[in-house]
Amino acid sequence: MTYVMSDIHGCYETYQAMLEAIQFAEDDTLYVLGDVLDRGPDGFKILLDMAARPNVAGILGNHELLAALALPALLRATRQGAEQPLSKTEQEQIQEWIQNGGRASILQFLQLSMEEMETVCAYLPKLSAYEEIAVAGRQFLLVHAGLEHFSPDRPLEEYSPEEFLFCRPSLDSSFFPDKTLVFGHTPTRLLYRQLGAPEQPDRIFYYGTMIGIDCGCAYPGGRLGCLCLDTMEELYV
Repeated sequence: MTYVMSDIHGCYETYQAMLEAIQFAEDDTLYVLGDVLDRGPDGFKILLDMAARPNVAGILGNHELLAALALPALLRATRQGAEQPLSKTEQEQIQEWIQNGGRASILQFLQLSMEEMETVCAYLPKLSAYEEIAVAGRQFLLVHAGLEHFSPDRPLEEYSPEEFLFCRPSLDSSFFPDKTLVFGHTPTRLLYRQLGAPEQPDRIFYYGTMIGIDCGCAYPGGRLGCLCLDTMEELYV
């Protein structure tokens, strides 16, 4: 089976509970659509678990992008101490990450072993900005946030990483007619609010050829959603 989830935001126990709920097996595949890090305390535990599983594919989120820019300097500083101070650019990158919820992640990173730090720093650059997959006769495009400045004639490889990571698809957005866009980043409670739907537990959002799966795991009252693309079964923790 092929599963997708997103925006786990450091909630390691919830992530593990979801793997148990779907009975995740070696012949299954899981795509995690970014924002594993920040807000919650255990993002690097999730990343290290993902890195150790050949059947888990990570998609780059905006929080991973901030981490990928800042962590090499933190790793170097941990290795060398005060021998080589951080440059102004490195300090600014770390400060930007902190301003976007990275403080808990930085504290956790500094508690990792050197081997774990190196694993994380090698893994983050390998995360792709998007994945195109076919499951049960359907075509899916997996991204973190959406497709900014979309044009049907524009090849995906011409989009910058930022165009996959920061946008907020509106209900007026129209993408590929023959391909379903699956995304996180925007909590689905906000998308349902655009529709004027009554308040109810956070759930996966369907609209045209779009599926939103950020069910607000790190927010009060939110939960982690997971979608099986073979059967379209929804699971929640």
